[in-house]
Amino acid sequence: PRTDAPHPSPRLPSARTRPRRLQRPPVPSAAGGSMRGSASTGVVTVQTLLTQLCKSAKGLTSIVVTDRDGVVVLRAPETVIDDQNADQILTTIFSLTTEQTSKIQELGSANFIMTTYDECICLQANIEPLVVRMMATKDANAGVLIDLLPKVEAVLGSTRDAIRREMAPP
Repeated sequence: PRTDAPHPSPRLPSARTRPRRLQRPPVPSAAGGSMRGSASTGVVTVQTLLTQLCKSAKGLTSIVVTDRDGVVVLRAPETVIDDQNADQILTTIFSLTTEQTSKIQELGSANFIMTTYDECICLQANIEPLVVRMMATKDANAGVLIDLLPKVEAVLGSTRDAIRREMAPP
């Protein structure tokens, strides 16, 4: 048999039967490697990448992505929240804080807000039209959390674009 013959491409399901997944290229982890999805499928979901980012940073317990009203779009790792209002309250606090600080023109617009509490650290960032919240233990490295923001933004690119299209006037 010829060894230079092209390999047949695997047969993919039609677009009608294939599940729609938001796909992004592998994102470098905090440790410098890359994060990939299932080796058998090669499909990487936004949810999987966010969960892997959570695992990559010591002390990072969750990444929650909401819209401007606090409605949860993604949560990593996937968990059931006991208090549904907590997401909306935290997003509202973030929105009000950034709105008020933007009135001080010398400061410019806020990139993110980090709040430390007795038991945890909360980092919130505006990635229009989304709000990202990272919750971490009180002993987590704040610099590592801040360094993850560009990676989270890269992972959310397709999600962000999809929401922008939905919000666009007809």
